[in-house]
Amino acid sequence: MKAIKRFNNNIVLCITNKGKEVVAFGKGLGFHEIPYEVELAKIEKTFYSVKDEYLKMINDIPEDIIKISSDVIDFAREQLNYPFSGNIVFTLADHIAFAIKRYQEHINFKLPIIYDINYLFEKELEIGKYALQLIKKQYHIHLPQEEASYIALHLINAKEQRDIKEENIDEKIIQQIINIIEHEYQITINKNHFNYSRFISHMHYLLKRSKQKHLLSSDNHILYDKTKEEFPKTYNCTKKITQYLSNQFKIDLTDEEEFYLMLHINRLCTREECYQ
Repeated sequence: MKAIKRFNNNIVLCITNKGKEVVAFGKGLGFHEIPYEVELAKIEKTFYSVKDEYLKMINDIPEDIIKISSDVIDFAREQLNYPFSGNIVFTLADHIAFAIKRYQEHINFKLPIIYDINYLFEKELEIGKYALQLIKKQYHIHLPQEEASYIALHLINAKEQRDIKEENIDEKIIQQIINIIEHEYQITINKNHFNYSRFISHMHYLLKRSKQKHLLSSDNHILYDKTKEEFPKTYNCTKKITQYLSNQFKIDLTDEEEFYLMLHINRLCTREECYQ
């Protein structure tokens, strides 16, 4: 197995003898000059079929969080009877990183189906609680117990096999949303940047929540109003996206969904990863 790209000191992208890409975890794997032949005995974990958009996340998520996510998925595989793709380690890591950021910024939200999750998906909920224990041990913070339910929902969503036709429709919706953003800001978005991958991931989950009638809802009206006032251009862009989703697909975003959409658009379009 040959390492062809270094993500950090302990994570590399490899090519197998059969020509398949695999993300490999192992102490010191990234210290060598690329490319090189990796000793199989030094590889601790491997993840196959990881999409490019999630590979771009690896450098921007703390390695400790990726390790926590990997341990959580290992535990989930032991407890549950359905498989996960290699992508979930990185999407869950991004979710955990965002949960920690929300906690530090005192941002809270509640899903309307949180009690359903607690009663109908007990195993997934226990895995969510296990994740909170790992986060507490590593970062010495106590995330709200609701976060266990949100992690459980992440696992529930990940096990569903998406219909190819439905996936193609979602891709077209997301592309149209990107077109709206680029038109509003008069920019060309850098598709190779981590924030673009994070935005695409956010939109996929937003569309999935809308189909399941699980759109985010909370009492964060003060934060919503403050963000709207502080970033009027982002707010106007968000409202055009909201109108597009409502008119074309009968998806009516809540204020909470608009709030998080504003955060992602602002992150995407007010830094150097856009070309004016």
